[in-house]
Amino acid sequence: MKHFLIIFAAVLALTACQSDETDEPSDYILPARRTVIVYMSAENNLTSYAQNDINEMIKGRKSVGPDCDLIIFVDRASQTEKPFIARIRNRDEQPVDTLYQYPVDFYASDSERFKEVLQRIITLSPAGDYGLVLWGHASGWIMENDGANFIRRAYGPDNGDNTTDKRWVDPTRWLNIPTMAKVLESLNVDFTFLFFDCCNMQTAEVAYELRNATDYIIASPAEITGEGAPYDTMVKDFYIEDGEQMSTALCKDYHQQIDAVGEHLPISAVKTAAMPQLAAATKLILPEVADYLKTDNPTQGIIYYYAFNKSNDYEKTMYDMYGMIRSALAEAPEKFSIWEAAFRQAVFYAEFSAKWHAETINFNDFTATADGFGGMSMFFPLEKYKQAVHSYNDDIKLMQWYQAVGCSEVGW
Repeated sequence: MKHFLIIFAAVLALTACQSDETDEPSDYILPARRTVIVYMSAENNLTSYAQNDINEMIKGRKSVGPDCDLIIFVDRASQTEKPFIARIRNRDEQPVDTLYQYPVDFYASDSERFKEVLQRIITLSPAGDYGLVLWGHASGWIMENDGANFIRRAYGPDNGDNTTDKRWVDPTRWLNIPTMAKVLESLNVDFTFLFFDCCNMQTAEVAYELRNATDYIIASPAEITGEGAPYDTMVKDFYIEDGEQMSTALCKDYHQQIDAVGEHLPISAVKTAAMPQLAAATKLILPEVADYLKTDNPTQGIIYYYAFNKSNDYEKTMYDMYGMIRSALAEAPEKFSIWEAAFRQAVFYAEFSAKWHAETINFNDFTATADGFGGMSMFFPLEKYKQAVHSYNDDIKLMQWYQAVGCSEVGW
């Protein structure tokens, strides 16, 4: 890999983005129209997939122009390789250029390190706006105290010892969503989109928490395979200027990929500016939903996307928001119609799949149908979760969505 002198490169970029005097052809222009940052938290059992995705990005980079910058941060499970930042360039002989090599290993899930990496990339690649791809493991909004050693919490587990074990115990660390939101907001740049190439991240709680950090969120409410996104076809979508067109294209290209079970993957796009209206509409009908959830078997047949294991009903925690509320308001179609309009403004595009790769759910519990699918999950703090392995009913109170929709007002 070729190492650039950062200060010298930055000066050249600001004074002569496409100078004819350079010895090398200019295949990128700074400041970029848009810089897309791919944050690869791969110091875990996903590390073997990282290089294939980088190779796909190299291929996909050829389909976009020199005013588009693509920067990757990579932290793999390696005893010899330290984390690094690199630029993907449209150059066959040297497609990956290292911009910065960290001298020591660190937790990529540490909030201060997360911030430092993003700030460094923003400095290295000034742009009109930014997109952020978060690559790795994730579990939606589910959280404990930052750095706690619990199974499947939030985003980006880093084993800390460069192993590939999927054990999620000490020294593994995670990054919670409220912390992520604070970091992203503190960077003072326009993140046009966040694309989560990880499991379970299209949740109402996550989208509401990140509403001030990005304009659009593209993610799946479900588990995804280790292969992740098809970057060779998706990189071009990252640079579409219109936000809704970009988000829709990303969903379509992701959905084209055949999943490990021979199906596709449910995925959706959210306009975060519409999340406050969805929260307000949900608050209005939450009393009816709470009453419905006190009836016998209210969750029977509802699509869910996450469970702690396949046999313990207490651990089914991420139900399809649209499907649940549709069932709850079956006797109040006028109220549902009003709520649905707010939902469609927020979740403006979704791709359905009848089945997908899943280690933690049992498809015998429900039949996925398009009319019961919305593409976003929500947690409902039910009485039964008081017996659950983890304190979901307490943890959800740390999310802004809990307050915005009035969960406490209905006894949750």
